[in-house]
Amino acid sequence: MGFLADDEMHGRGSATRDEHIAALFAASQFQALGLEPGGDNGTFIQKTALPNPLPERVQQHLSHFENTPRKETWNAIAILRGTSEANETVLLTAHLDHLGIGPAANGDNIYNGADDDASGTTAVLALAHILAAGKRPARTIVFALFGSEEIGGFGNRAFLAHPPVPLKSIIANLEFEMIGRPDPAVPEDTLWLTGYKRTNLGPELARHGAHLVADPHPAQHFFRRSDNYALAQQGIIAQTVSSFGLHKDYHQPSDELSKIDFNHMDRAIASMVEPIQWLAGTNWKPAWEPRQQPAPEK
Repeated sequence: MGFLADDEMHGRGSATRDEHIAALFAASQFQALGLEPGGDNGTFIQKTALPNPLPERVQQHLSHFENTPRKETWNAIAILRGTSEANETVLLTAHLDHLGIGPAANGDNIYNGADDDASGTTAVLALAHILAAGKRPARTIVFALFGSEEIGGFGNRAFLAHPPVPLKSIIANLEFEMIGRPDPAVPEDTLWLTGYKRTNLGPELARHGAHLVADPHPAQHFFRRSDNYALAQQGIIAQTVSSFGLHKDYHQPSDELSKIDFNHMDRAIASMVEPIQWLAGTNWKPAWEPRQQPAPEK
């Protein structure tokens, strides 16, 4: 997190050089763990061109930030190949990017994105370290860190267009988004899951020790506001793990490392390890509750 949220990364603006550096950093972590590359041409990086021109709403959003041409975005992807059930996949994701350099607040114009989403990226990297060092799971685990979430999810679209494993093999996706600070709306050391009542995944993970409860902020529609939603529209059980308590540093230069509660992060990530190991080792599959699967994108 110290690397990702440092001022020298200039806020990891979507589809910028700094996002690319963040992806290369993650790729180097994956490679050092001996994981299998899941990117382009035997690498850990998946690159894709952005639409040209970008959608008008994206252009309007970017007009307030550093005037850097946005042409490509980058994902970092690695695979821990399963044993007896290698044709079934658990997908763990977060997004690499943030807002970059933009309007100054209190003299600071770098939108570091420590909580959003260096915290989630760190969680996926930490889980990769732990899971790669343990007994190889029955199911395959894919670790994917997406670019350009902040400007429309272009990284997850690239993943869906060119997946490292068949999409139909993905039995569950957990996106980690803003877990760097506790949410006072839930008990201490607790995470919440978006779309909790849409599937039976959250309750089952909780039964196996995950400190997971239902999203306490349903009015915010967080289920639809992260990379998981595009996967859910493809029929994949895909939900976001978070502890965002609606703090005022969201999308502000003040979302910095000094605001992170590392004890909370440690406990939160640790609570997910055994449930994910269970999910990757069982033959149980999560399912949508009746009429809760989102409709495909038109």
